[in-house]
Amino acid sequence: LQSGELFMADGRLKEAQFCIAEAGLLFPNSHCVLLQRGRLAELRGQMNEAKSLYDEALAIHPAGERVLLHMGHLLVKTGRVHLGEKVLRDAVQMHSTSHEAWSGLGEALQALNHSEASDCFFTALELEASCPIRPFTIIPREL
Repeated sequence: LQSGELFMADGRLKEAQFCIAEAGLLFPNSHCVLLQRGRLAELRGQMNEAKSLYDEALAIHPAGERVLLHMGHLLVKTGRVHLGEKVLRDAVQMHSTSHEAWSGLGEALQALNHSEASDCFFTALELEASCPIRPFTIIPREL
């Protein structure tokens, strides 16, 4: 899956699809695989397919930060700003130290012309300053 993410970031969607398909064969019910399939569909402009895959991932792992963020961004991008705001508020509530969740909520509120948006962006900046460059969960692997 990590290779698929790198390929998507590089715009190499064919290679990303292959990596994600391989991961799907190994872990067919993984919310991580569904998330990456959704991201790939979103990059291809298949917004309905992406939303469906994000919905499936949330059904498996309702508190998944990355899934909530991508779902919220997708909803805002497709004009369902109020629903996107709700999903991003859920992400902030469950993951209150996530600068990405706060920033996404700020973007949704800004699209709705809410004055609260600037507070969300400020909180995101403060949290980002204390966010590690690499997650702490990888420390044992690198030692």
